[in-house]
Amino acid sequence: MPFVFNEAYGAGFYEVSGWEGARGIFTARRGGVSPHPFNSLNMGSGSGDSPGNVKKNREILTAALGMPGVEIKTVPQVHGDEIYVLQEPDAARPEKGYDAIITDLKRVPIGVLTADCVPILLYDPMEEAVAAVHAGWAGTVKGIAGKAVLEMGNRFGSMPENMFASIGPSIGPCCYEIDSKVLGPLTESMPDMVAQLVTNSRPGHWLMDLWKANRIILEKAGLRPERINVFGACTACNPEKFYSHRKSGGRAGRMMALAVLL
Repeated sequence: MPFVFNEAYGAGFYEVSGWEGARGIFTARRGGVSPHPFNSLNMGSGSGDSPGNVKKNREILTAALGMPGVEIKTVPQVHGDEIYVLQEPDAARPEKGYDAIITDLKRVPIGVLTADCVPILLYDPMEEAVAAVHAGWAGTVKGIAGKAVLEMGNRFGSMPENMFASIGPSIGPCCYEIDSKVLGPLTESMPDMVAQLVTNSRPGHWLMDLWKANRIILEKAGLRPERINVFGACTACNPEKFYSHRKSGGRAGRMMALAVLL
């Protein structure tokens, strides 16, 4: 299985299997200290949960990963396509918005937060580099996953054919309904793929497959299809396991997709 559920120190998370020299983690709701409606392993302070709860939850996660006291590096997420390059282990959190982080620093975990959007983790075992990518519909349309692959090549010499990608839990094609405001940019960005990515649901609305869209983007960026794994669980269909912004009416915690070189 490409993803294995683990639980330690009160934190429940899914781990990418088969990564030698790195770890890829997708957190679930299980564990942590946050109360309803953020119960319980909420990783995002922007959700409305108290900063103290989120800080404790992150401490629980790093302890579960055998890195107690280590800070998880994140960025302000803005639904764009900018890539942040983490070059120093003690670098302050940037003020500018980004939606992907890449690094070749060891034992410095990087993460992005999601609650329906697509989390993507990249790992290059040859040049020893990782990335954490946040791809909502806007980031997907802008091809942020492919841009992260390109930037890893520019910065670290990573070759796409050597890389692994894991697409984590997010809203699935069963539940992600869009309107013309999304269909228009999607059609402009991926005109040859729209028929594969959307199906009619009701007048003026369509169901979109973000998983397939990001797989296509990664394959076009040069990754081998067999090295791209899709978790395949819909956050809206599994509210007991994952946070869903849509399912909760906007009152949801956040999962974290985390990558770290060992």
